[in-house]
Formats: sequence, structure tokens, C-alpha cells
Amino acid sequence: MFTLLTISLFILNIALFANGLITAWLATPLLSVFTYMSYTTLHEAVHGNIHGNKSNFRWLNSLCGYLVAPIIAVPYASHKHEHFTHHRFTNIDGKDPDFLISGMSKGLAGALLTTLKFFYTQNSFFAKNNWGRAFVQERLIYCGELSFSLGWRVLVIVLVDQPGIAAVLLVGYFFGGFFTAYWFAYRPHFPYDNTARYQNTSSLIMPIWMRPFEWLWLGQNLHSIHHLFPRVPFYRYHALHKEIEPILRAQGTPIVGIWTRKPVN
Repeated sequence: MFTLLTISLFILNIALFANGLITAWLATPLLSVFTYMSYTTLHEAVHGNIHGNKSNFRWLNSLCGYLVAPIIAVPYASHKHEHFTHHRFTNIDGKDPDFLISGMSKGLAGALLTTLKFFYTQNSFFAKNNWGRAFVQERLIYCGELSFSLGWRVLVIVLVDQPGIAAVLLVGYFFGGFFTAYWFAYRPHFPYDNTARYQNTSSLIMPIWMRPFEWLWLGQNLHSIHHLFPRVPFYRYHALHKEIEPILRAQGTPIVGIWTRKPVN
């Protein structure tokens, strides 16, 4: 349902703008939100959390991954290789492909440039690291996903006769990608100086007034739960975190304020 909702809202948003029913000032931030939401499905599909233990629904897991991949512009089939490498070598410079996200600490310009580097890495990792030993089918799927991800955007920009359509698609995508890179990857792993299993990611505790933002974040402020238990779906992070919090604290998991990064009791 979450996948269907995300895709439907994404398409509806573009259709409303294309027909002049909403302005670019509304369509652009909405597209950013739906772009971020699409990565949640992609991420869950990569970990097999959509079908869970029901192997007969593995096809549905893959289908969801392939459907949202063109929105976030990260190939589903090849993202598995990059993301599992990140889990295997979390915060290890030179081995963790997501370590480059630490460059977001270098001011606004560094954060914007790092976002571009991050998505370049997501799209090129398979070609650089897995192409030589990949089957022909894997290579074709990878190339097909890249082509479709770029192609649908070009077609919409060319075919839709609405001023600002390129800005909505490209600016909306960039800021959705920036949000994903910053809040999904950078903040939970900051300061990138610990590789211990219970300490290489954080639980970022948010004040009550920020709960609406926490819902939008889709639980990733408790990213420590994901790295410890990657087969637990995102909508169960909070319940599991509450259940095992004493263990997390005993193991030294950073449970800190979202802004201050000071320990939260």
C-alpha cells in the first residue's frame, strides 16, 4: 500500500502541474517529498522486507523495488550491491561507498556537491565494481533501469507543454535526493568515527513538537535499529527501539538529541 500510495501521489503531482492545477511552488516540494518516500520502498525491497519470510511473495518485493527505482533514480537490481557493501563496511573510509556522505559537513556548498557525488556513486557502483563478474542478464537490467530512469524525465520535459516542468522535475528531484542523503544517510552516521556494530549509527531523538517531521522521516531517525536488524521493516523501528533500549544503552549505542547530539536519558 505504501508503494502504491507513493507512486500514485508522485504521478498525480506531476499531472496536476502539467494541467495547470497547481503551481511550481507547490509541485516542486511535493515532488521532493515523494522522491524521498520512494527510497523507503527501494530500501525495504533491497533488504527483502516487503515479502519478509513469505518467499512466494518475493516477486512482489522485486516489483515494488523496480517500480520506485525510476523515481529516486537509483537502480534497484544494482543498489543491492552498493547498499550491502555499506552495511558490511559501515563508516570505514575506502570500503564503505556511503562514507563520501561525510563530506556534507563541509558547509552548504560541500553538502550540495556531496549530494551529486552520492547519487553518482549509487548509479555507477555496479559498473565499477560488479560489471566484470555479472551475468549478461544483470548487465541488461542495470542498463535498462538507467535508461528508463533518465528517459521518462526527458520525455515528460519534451512532451508536456507547461512552463517550468523541467524545473519541477529536476529541482524537485535534487532536493528530494538531498533530503535522502542528509537525513537518511548523513545524520544517522555522523560523525563517521566509529565502526563498532552497536555504535556505528545513532538513534536521533526528536522533541514532541517535531513529531510531524518524524513521521515524514519514516522512522529513519532510529537508524541504529536498521543497522542492527536490517530485516525489520521501517514501521517497526519505534516499537523495537523501545523494547531493546536498555540493551542499546548498555552497548553504547548513541541515543542523542537530533540537534544537540547530547545523550538523551
